[in-house]
Amino acid sequence: MAEEQYGLMILGTGPAGMTAALYGQRLGLNTIVIGDIPGGSTYMIEYLANFLGFMEGISGTQFGTMTFQQAQNEGAFFTLTRLEHLSHKDTLFIGVDVDGKEYRTPSAIVATGRVPKRLAVFNTNLRGVHFYSICDGPLCRGKNATLDVVGSDNAAAQHALTLARIADKVLLICRSDTLIMDAVHKNQIEQQNNITLIMSTEVTGYNGQEVVDGIELTSKEKDQQNIAVDGIFLAIGSRPNISTLNIEVQKTPDGYLKTNETLMTSVFGLFAAGDVRDTDMWHVLTACSDGAGAAK
Repeated sequence: MAEEQYGLMILGTGPAGMTAALYGQRLGLNTIVIGDIPGGSTYMIEYLANFLGFMEGISGTQFGTMTFQQAQNEGAFFTLTRLEHLSHKDTLFIGVDVDGKEYRTPSAIVATGRVPKRLAVFNTNLRGVHFYSICDGPLCRGKNATLDVVGSDNAAAQHALTLARIADKVLLICRSDTLIMDAVHKNQIEQQNNITLIMSTEVTGYNGQEVVDGIELTSKEKDQQNIAVDGIFLAIGSRPNISTLNIEVQKTPDGYLKTNETLMTSVFGLFAAGDVRDTDMWHVLTACSDGAGAAK
């Protein structure tokens, strides 16, 4: 298919990108999607319990696969390659993938989501620091492991609950004195005998030579202490994934793309959907809504 036949380019294969592809095709736009993982980061969701219509819940992997198949069946074309960079020249957006192939369209939707933050501590590059409990947690199965989760939101809760089925002990370390997760997650955490909450405490360092074997904790109530752990899982927030954009576009101080009521950015024809844009809800459901709105 010739490049000039595409009317819409979508960057990202998560819920926002998949929905935008589905709606774009149904609205009559010939749509191309650049991204290498069908479903995006939904594979990190063990159990999606709050998406309307799935009364029994659904795994993130299954949900992502289904959305990919639905958009593909509608006629959207997927490169299944990562984006190298997006630029803008004259009236066209130019997307180049990691294979060097170039795609040009008059309009584009950025749906590249977010990437997790790292702790700014000493020994930050030691192996054994993870972000995805579903993928990396099973590596500790059967090892009588003590695993550390850093964070206090829903993502931290999901990590802790997943790891509690694998490890002997899970330490959930929160910098603040309150949890900011949903009440459902709080109740589930409280019912797990092998999850220990450590509040008002910061992880200030990792111990180990090449692989993490402990953490340094600092709190107001106690002296600095070191605790042995077999792995660390971070859920301390995320940042927008916009490193591939070679376009001057208005952003918030935190780097999220600013959009108007039609989800268009400050660049005419460039839209943003899902977690990458300025929003106060980072949910699969709202990402899907954004994808539909941006395509329209």
